[in-house]
Amino acid sequence: MMEEKNKASLYQDQKKTKPKVEDVINNSLDGDQKQAALDFVAFIKLYKMTPQWASANSWAVSYKGKRVCYIKVGDYVSGDGSWCIRPSVDYDDALFTFIETAGLTEIIWGNLHYCRACGRCAPGRSVTVFGREFDKVCNAILFEFHDPDAATLDCAKKLVEYRRTIIAGKQ
Repeated sequence: MMEEKNKASLYQDQKKTKPKVEDVINNSLDGDQKQAALDFVAFIKLYKMTPQWASANSWAVSYKGKRVCYIKVGDYVSGDGSWCIRPSVDYDDALFTFIETAGLTEIIWGNLHYCRACGRCAPGRSVTVFGREFDKVCNAILFEFHDPDAATLDCAKKLVEYRRTIIAGKQ
């Protein structure tokens, strides 16, 4: 019960202040994770993408008004420990061709989003991703990147650039 209260308070506090993602990163992460998260934020800003507060310790990143990804920092209650990038992509043939061509298949396999019983779809689904079968994968989100190492962060950046290019092409 206390955890729910803390989560609600964090949300309410941040709803009023709409903190910058960099401020929460600086207060929540340490060492390499902190630097990687700050570097990722600098990367998205360099490419004219805007992070806007979306929810407790969560920022939506957009380009030309279209969603590119989400950045989530901390455990969403206390706000410390880890961070995550969730690309906003269409799971279509073009995306899967891009992933294969860019040599990102193994990183995607290692970052599938497994069902956490957050909705009615539990216990997830069985999927085949690039010829390999996986069980209990989330029905809504195929992959996201938690505490990314250098190779995974590079993959996330490539997917963000891919999404940005798709958006730019539709304008």
